[in-house]
Amino acid sequence: MTIQKIKVAAFKNFAENGYNGGSLAQIAEEVGIKKQSIYTYFKSKDVLYTTLSKEAMEFELAFIEQFFEDNKKGKMEKILFQLLHACEKRFAEQVLTKFFLRSAFFPPPHLEKQLMEHVYYYLDSLEQQFTHYFKLQSIAVSPQEAAISYLALLDSLFVEMLYGGHARFEKRLQASWTVFYRGLTYRGETS
Repeated sequence: MTIQKIKVAAFKNFAENGYNGGSLAQIAEEVGIKKQSIYTYFKSKDVLYTTLSKEAMEFELAFIEQFFEDNKKGKMEKILFQLLHACEKRFAEQVLTKFFLRSAFFPPPHLEKQLMEHVYYYLDSLEQQFTHYFKLQSIAVSPQEAAISYLALLDSLFVEMLYGGHARFEKRLQASWTVFYRGLTYRGETS
């Protein structure tokens, strides 16, 4: 189906080039259609971009939900650490993940408000999922504090995915994970 081919080509093009560097002509060429044919399915480049943003956000939320479903019986430390590595792997391998992070961190100014609605929905949904997960764990802080802290850790790792590469990602992950997990589980001395 042509609309699906357009989306696949557009995800790849925008993930690599961003909104400003993204080219409807290149997208059309990859699909094997004329540029004007894209407008049959999407009113404008803006509509295509925001449509992709919403789909990528839903794709990422589904991944997190499935990850917790698949790992609900595992040890908390292992699950949470694996999820951070899984996010890095997705960024390297999944064009929708790369597109979503790029559009979240570098939204075109004229679409920023609309795209940030997707980002905040994503973050709020993750906070709910993580809070629910932490309610089922034995931790030293409130489930909501744990969820927000984990999101802050994940957000800092997203920055390294976008700017720093694997070595910097690993360095930040190793240092921040130790502090995060100790804070999550440390109960202090009892008197």
